[in-house]
Amino acid sequence: MALCLNVLSLPDEHIQFLKHEPQTLQDYLLGQIPTVQTFAAAKPQPLLVQFVRLLSGAKKPTLPLDWPSTEMEMIGPDVNHRNVDLYHYILNNTEARVKGAGSLFQTWLDINNHDAIKMDADNESFAFQSLMLPELSALLARLDEQTVRDRFNAWLLEHNPDYLPREDEYLEMTQGWQGFYTKVSEAERQGFGLLWVTQ
Repeated sequence: MALCLNVLSLPDEHIQFLKHEPQTLQDYLLGQIPTVQTFAAAKPQPLLVQFVRLLSGAKKPTLPLDWPSTEMEMIGPDVNHRNVDLYHYILNNTEARVKGAGSLFQTWLDINNHDAIKMDADNESFAFQSLMLPELSALLARLDEQTVRDRFNAWLLEHNPDYLPREDEYLEMTQGWQGFYTKVSEAERQGFGLLWVTQ
């Protein structure tokens, strides 16, 4: 079974909460309220952090008021560990490492060379806050049918020159990129960011 990159949109405040409480991520994805045991499972904080929290009167974390009550919708595209390098190439028109929003798929290719927020110590989830979405939308807007086809072909020429894609493969890939662009544009209008999780 392939590991998949699941992308969802969410408010920046939720990204911040999940960054500080990564043990609640699975509950978030499922639209469930975390249990007391979930919060108790948090990794111990350094002594200095505990001391600052004690002095500042910090209490137990409070869930955002708009915590999801249903399973989160994944917004695509259909990326897995076997094709992430292809998706990076199509988005950026290069195999080279990039900066900014183009580094979305790079989190799988080069764990320490990207501009995403590392959401957990295991490097299984990453995020872009809302400020990155206009740049990502601009990259996605360039991916019309011909551009996706050309970049797919260029990548194949380098990595698998004997493979000839079927028309339905081009169509499926183009529709995936267009659907992702639509959802990212929606998230941008809402002032949301993106979170992606390896599952």
